[in-house]
Amino acid sequence: MPIAIRPVTYSFTSPKINSKKNYSSNPICKNDINFGSLEAAGAIEAQALSGVRKNLISTDKTRLGANFNKEENTIDFKLASMNAQKVFLSIFDEPKGKDAILNIPMVKQEGSNIWETSIPLDKLNNGEKPVYYGYRVFGPNWQYSENFFDKDGKINNPSSGFSSLVDEKGNRYNPNKLAFDPYARELSHLPSDNPLGEEAFFTNEDNYLEDNAKYAPKSVFVINKDDIIPKAKPRALSDEIMGEVHIKDLSINEDVDGAGTYLGAKNMAQKLKNMGFTMIEFLPLTEFDDKEGNGNHWGYMPLGYFAPAKKYSNDKSAGGALKEFREMIKAFHRENLKVCMDIVFNHTGEAGLKNNDINNAKQSGFSLIDNQMYYKQKAGKYNSNSGCGNDMNVAQDEVMQFVADSVAYWAHQGVDAFRFDLAAGLMDIDPTEKVYYDANRSLVGKMSTLLKERGVKVLEPNQKGDGIYLIAEPWTCGGDNSYQLGRFPKEWAQWNDIARESIKRDSTFPFTLTPRALRNVLEGSYDVLGGGDKSINYAYSHDGFNLNDANSYQSPPDCWHFATNYGGNTQRQESAMKKQIALTLLSKGTPMLQVGDVIAHSKGGDDNSYNKDDDTNYLDFSKVRNLETRKGRIYDFSKKMIEFRKEHPELRYGIFNKDIQYFKPDGSYAQNWDNSYWDNVNSNIMCFKISDGSDIFISTSSDEHFIDVKLPKPKQGKTWHLVCDTSREHSFVEHEEKIPSNDYRQAPHSLLIFEER
Repeated sequence: MPIAIRPVTYSFTSPKINSKKNYSSNPICKNDINFGSLEAAGAIEAQALSGVRKNLISTDKTRLGANFNKEENTIDFKLASMNAQKVFLSIFDEPKGKDAILNIPMVKQEGSNIWETSIPLDKLNNGEKPVYYGYRVFGPNWQYSENFFDKDGKINNPSSGFSSLVDEKGNRYNPNKLAFDPYARELSHLPSDNPLGEEAFFTNEDNYLEDNAKYAPKSVFVINKDDIIPKAKPRALSDEIMGEVHIKDLSINEDVDGAGTYLGAKNMAQKLKNMGFTMIEFLPLTEFDDKEGNGNHWGYMPLGYFAPAKKYSNDKSAGGALKEFREMIKAFHRENLKVCMDIVFNHTGEAGLKNNDINNAKQSGFSLIDNQMYYKQKAGKYNSNSGCGNDMNVAQDEVMQFVADSVAYWAHQGVDAFRFDLAAGLMDIDPTEKVYYDANRSLVGKMSTLLKERGVKVLEPNQKGDGIYLIAEPWTCGGDNSYQLGRFPKEWAQWNDIARESIKRDSTFPFTLTPRALRNVLEGSYDVLGGGDKSINYAYSHDGFNLNDANSYQSPPDCWHFATNYGGNTQRQESAMKKQIALTLLSKGTPMLQVGDVIAHSKGGDDNSYNKDDDTNYLDFSKVRNLETRKGRIYDFSKKMIEFRKEHPELRYGIFNKDIQYFKPDGSYAQNWDNSYWDNVNSNIMCFKISDGSDIFISTSSDEHFIDVKLPKPKQGKTWHLVCDTSREHSFVEHEEKIPSNDYRQAPHSLLIFEER
């Protein structure tokens, strides 16, 4: 199936940086925090050795990254690297412009791949100020030599131990380049926050000896106070009404404190609830560089998997972003709104080659710590089935543990569900450049167990309780077997592109969709997913045209995101929009609408607005109250359609073929064996009745003509009432409209809802 690829375009010219400097010789570590250089390093190294008594595998119990040890009153630093041969922790007292005040040799735990050291808190301002740190890592292609540092901890001989920029196994160690901590809870700044922009982080033959520590992003450690985050009301996933939105776009045009930030989103919680949503799926919120490539507004090029993006924080102080994020979660939960995070583990925003040159690679963290461990590659050439320059090596145990640690961390911050971008890539069990998918033996299959070990329960989509939900985008952008819809374990819900394409084609290509295909969507794609509980039903998401534009613009011939303006017929455009919303909300599974689609937001026909930090993406709620405008009518229709779904549990809990009866427009049964009807693309109308308490009768037509529809005979003493007719400007009936004759004339390309009362 076609997938939107978020392009990453590098068009830089590499300035030559003079790496010839005057260097003096001698070893190791600087004394700016009141303890002698070599003696301090030895004492800290000895303290690190005591950590061998702790767990030797990379799980939440080992607490990788920087963590406050209350028992010892220390900050413990731990870093996982399979292939590192020597690691130094560099401590800074400022995020930019200064050399490290200390370079501390770390110790490798016996029998593990974890490097560690500990620093007494009283040696680091007693935790009253943020600690800025990073790592300098040596490995097979750049081995450690004692004359690399001088006695004051400055780099003395930058080429010492150098063999190659990248070796035959793909190692890219370079101790002249400071690596941020993959487990950092915050980054001091972004790679592009320097005069050269992200260009400065392409390591090549011109600059590989250049120390970048003065401008490189630092990991930030602060002691955060934990507090209790209240939970939202337990609901099964199919009870949710999901709204997808970018956090800045949501509130940037609103008159609220902190517009465009976590604070702004917090102040939008009640409005989102009033729209009918019960779960908000935010586009990525983990740290990313918004200026990488051609610009990166959506955030699908992540850098910090434990760090909330500081761009979205109203509070820019150290620790402020996490605190504000948690306050947002609390506010949502108080409104009984859940939060789903779109999270990206198939690739990172760091590594990639310029001009396919293995000696010119983007590096700021993961690849400097262990390029072999973190990335799918061969001899320095990265896999890119993600279409984003690199693929994460999730078949490596250390990377599996990293992913599980990240998900558990955000779950402990109150996040209720996770949507995994291009999640088919997480099925890979081959740590080489080859790819082999296995749903059970992979990270995907092990996720529930890994999270359970970290105190997080994974709920199946039909369960409710204290736990989280896992949602897969079940494909990648390239490679063999890249499409994995229906092959995920039972715990995983899945974005359903069969539903997406069917709901759209019903309007845009009416003579290409059979009644059977639409029926399967309405019943939760049981033939692929084995039941409606696993299906995330949607017609539009951040990728591709949005609802308004797909039905208002004519797409160019070479665009796989099809759009049509229906020959300029504005009534047909609006009716199609309403019908697509209705089919999404009437289908079994979990419906997802873009928040912008509910207010008929237009992107001016842009079908890939990933880099537009402007009004292309920013939402404007100011016109939704005027029911004489399209925006107002779509908003009103969406709210009422959402409320209708909430009022009718039979739309969510019905079992395939148990509570549903199908009819032809003349009132006769559409029998299961009647293939001449079900498999006929010219059978452009389908009627069905759902029985579970009160009966609902629905008729959906993609025919060009008016058609007389015969409703089933109601129960004794009951009458059919019209609830909704999408061909009407104001589609939901405000006053009682009985259908005593059980006959109704259906307009072309419309959807009708009747209720027995």
